[in-house]
Amino acid sequence: MIDELIRRYGRYMGGIDYEKVLNDIISEEDRLREIEKRLIGIETGQQMNYEKLRELERRQLILKYVELKNQERSMLELIKELKLRGYTKTEVTKAIRKLRRIRRQIRIIKQELKPINEEFTNATKGLKNRRI
Repeated sequence: MIDELIRRYGRYMGGIDYEKVLNDIISEEDRLREIEKRLIGIETGQQMNYEKLRELERRQLILKYVELKNQERSMLELIKELKLRGYTKTEVTKAIRKLRRIRRQIRIIKQELKPINEEFTNATKGLKNRRI
């Protein structure tokens, strides 16, 4: 209805570029339609590749796991060195607490990796069994 009014009476409206107004209204309607689709749950626009996203998350967790294992190894060496050199029990206890924190983080990462690795192995099993 509005676009019909603009087309019919736009030239009489004193210097208003009615084609530009019409294009603005159409683009506004499209934008509102996209917002409406998002609100009701219809995904629009470029879709994310879920498998690649999970693989990236898996790799990040593995890197963090390797980093923590290296920290664990160096902390174990530090604790052995502290004990050999005869440092006090409080200094050794501080290192042991740090080791516990590191091991706790390792357990958390293992728990996060477990379902991701299961998904990954299930996906690759399907690829290995398929004949080409």
